[in-house]
Amino acid sequence: MLTVMGFDGRSVVQATDQGEMHVDVTITDQGYNVKGHTLTDQLTAITFRNNGNMPHGITSPAFSTGVVKKEGDGVEVKDAKGKGYKAYQLEPGRRMTLHFYKAANADQSTMQIPFWCHLHPQHKGEFLVVETRGEHGGG
Repeated sequence: MLTVMGFDGRSVVQATDQGEMHVDVTITDQGYNVKGHTLTDQLTAITFRNNGNMPHGITSPAFSTGVVKKEGDGVEVKDAKGKGYKAYQLEPGRRMTLHFYKAANADQSTMQIPFWCHLHPQHKGEFLVVETRGEHGGG
């Protein structure tokens, strides 16, 4: 199931005035619901809530270098050899926040950061990292 992106009615300029950016991800047994976006070179709090009836996970190649801090109930999971990129697992009714940082990429002004459940790979989602330039507060 693919998620629908939401921008919760805020403009890019309004979001930059609020300090840390925020993305909310609600997990159900049917998939993810994502609200929010972030800007490049901004610390972003991504809050995951498991509203399902079973454990669910969150993994993304972007998390291997972008996560700077984890708060809450998520349990970090790695492959059997302790290698590979990070996954986080959440029990039903639990939540966690990942503080994420994505540096600007000279080749892209908008990056889609995919993520999925390592326990249920058919559950997929993404959030956007937007680079602004000129009058909207960018470089």
